[in-house]
Amino acid sequence: MPSHSWSRWTRWQRYAAVLVGAFLGTLGRYGLGLLVDGGSGTTAGLSAGEWITAGVNTAGALALGVLSGWWAVGRGPGSRRAWVRAGLGPGFLGAFTTFSALALTLVHPFRPLEVLAQVVVGVGVAWIGLMWGRRFAPRGETA
Repeated sequence: MPSHSWSRWTRWQRYAAVLVGAFLGTLGRYGLGLLVDGGSGTTAGLSAGEWITAGVNTAGALALGVLSGWWAVGRGPGSRRAWVRAGLGPGFLGAFTTFSALALTLVHPFRPLEVLAQVVVGVGVAWIGLMWGRRFAPRGETA
């Protein structure tokens, strides 16, 4: 098989992995939303739905940081397969955590301090996850 055909095949594997990962991430995010009644009161100025959005985005940023740290040192799931990294990173976690959900829940009505807090927290936990992932990468061969 010519190398250009192989290259095309691996590119389509990554596209398919992102598609499947995004489908599963979207289902996970939607499922969490169904578990929480978005109109059931507020805590610290945020509704239950807004807390779910904040929690999901924070957890996803941490998870992507950890995975990226593992991948940076050649460890963890997908360390040797680009399609696995594509499916987990931009696929699953990209769909599970969405900036659009954050934007919608925090800007209607506009609450600039909460928006800033979410951005700072998200970047912070992504950085922490990256450092943890690099430091505590799984040992041994990975698939």
